[in-house]
Amino acid sequence: MLVLLISLAVVGGLTMTQGKSQGPTSAAATQEESLALTTAAESLFSQVVQALDGEYAQNGTYVGAQLPPGSGVVLAQATSTSYCLNANVNGTVMHETGPGGSP
Repeated sequence: MLVLLISLAVVGGLTMTQGKSQGPTSAAATQEESLALTTAAESLFSQVVQALDGEYAQNGTYVGAQLPPGSGVVLAQATSTSYCLNANVNGTVMHETGPGGSP
């Protein structure tokens, strides 16, 4: 009986250890998911940044800048010299501050 309990404990411990290094919550999977979100956000933001740069060149400020319709990006904050963009990427809100920022 004692041998059975020890065997179950060892198997349970090994299963828990494997779960930390493999599967959807492992560090590698989490890192890959984070990279995918950042790449998607960079794609969204790069299109909008071009429009913002044009607005800034024309008006000398980011205040009141118009973003491309349907971009999925929100101008969360704008000043005369900087801005903050938000986008919902697969349920995660991503941010970029600029100019020259990254998600």
